[in-house]
Amino acid sequence: MKKELEDYFYSLSRFGIKLGLGPTSEFAKQLGNPQDSFKSIHVTGSNGKGSTTTFIYNVIKRKYIAGIYTSPHLRRFNERIIVQDKEIEDSFIENFLEKYKPAIKLNDEEVNLTFFEYTTVMAFEYFRAKGVQYAAIEVGLGGRLDSTNIIKSEAAVITSISLEHADKLGGYIESIAREKAGIIKEGKPVVVNQVPLKAMIEIERVARSKNAPLIKFSNDMISDVEYSLKGTKFKLKYRDYDFNFVLKSLGKHQIQNASMAAISLVESGAVTGKEIIEEGINSTVVPGRMEIRSTNPLIILDGSHNSEAARVLAENIKLYGIKNPTILAAILKDKNSYNVLNNLSTVSDHIIITEPNEEERKKSAEELAAEAKLFFKDVEIIKKPHDAIKSILDRKLDTVITGSMYLVGEAENILDNLLNHSGNSNGTFMS
Repeated sequence: MKKELEDYFYSLSRFGIKLGLGPTSEFAKQLGNPQDSFKSIHVTGSNGKGSTTTFIYNVIKRKYIAGIYTSPHLRRFNERIIVQDKEIEDSFIENFLEKYKPAIKLNDEEVNLTFFEYTTVMAFEYFRAKGVQYAAIEVGLGGRLDSTNIIKSEAAVITSISLEHADKLGGYIESIAREKAGIIKEGKPVVVNQVPLKAMIEIERVARSKNAPLIKFSNDMISDVEYSLKGTKFKLKYRDYDFNFVLKSLGKHQIQNASMAAISLVESGAVTGKEIIEEGINSTVVPGRMEIRSTNPLIILDGSHNSEAARVLAENIKLYGIKNPTILAAILKDKNSYNVLNNLSTVSDHIIITEPNEEERKKSAEELAAEAKLFFKDVEIIKKPHDAIKSILDRKLDTVITGSMYLVGEAENILDNLLNHSGNSNGTFMS
């Protein structure tokens, strides 16, 4: 991408996050509503929505010309918009930027589009240009007023509900549930994970109001679970289906995410064949989510960036028998770092604090280290991620890199370089 266009593109971030469909809908209308050119499954949740969206995509691409829209990206923006495993081309982005200004007329006023509003419509236009028939779409924030909610999805998935982004979505679990339930469409099924009772009551209310069939995932559907770093085996019983899965995507939570993906595919009618669903889900690797990048030493990347995700990560470290790994972490200022660190300290005595390349949002290494000393016996500071990862490899420390998707994205590139030079990479990342 040309440097001047890239700078201009990312400058849209200065308009922040604005919840509301008005600007996105108007921009899409000016382009002839590209979102109406394909079918979709829409996924929201406090955690797990990216993985679930990826599971769905890896199935539908076997039957349709398929697209996936997710956020954030790990290494480069192009990862957010993919058709048949090919990232959006720089040339399309450049042409789109040159053709459409990120400002529109709305109610006789000029409105600046945010980064997410603009890129969402660009993604949908790209899908139309590439002839996408079916897409897996991840919500950016919330659901009801998220820019992605201009789609007319065939099914909705709600993976989890917690108090993340309570400042934007409301300070109560009910209000957050109401926002996420906003992606439910009239008469279309919604698949919901096990969520707090107050949240479920709100989701049930919205589903009834839209005559939407509500399918509640339950652990009773799961049996014969076997955990191994080589893959997680389990069976899913749903309706007349007896699915046998062996997930490359590790983590207890991925059993739920994969199951909800499978159920949503069946209920939407997108894909109903048992074998094709098993093949797609079993083949899925989700970068930056319990992703093994090295086995000697063991290096796992996991972008857990909030309290609940860190709790789940700690649970998975125990589950897979990983003993006292070093934690390499960076956490952004707007996250609950105390709770994240507290959860991670339940599985490790040693933490290395670093800083991601995100000047405005990063918490300083010194500040984070001061907090870490409340929980960890051994706290190091190595500010540059490259130096920190090189130190881990030199000392052969089994390590989990976590706390920020920004850090995980940097780590992917750093490990590409360092592991390729050392000849030790298991190739479980997308390039």
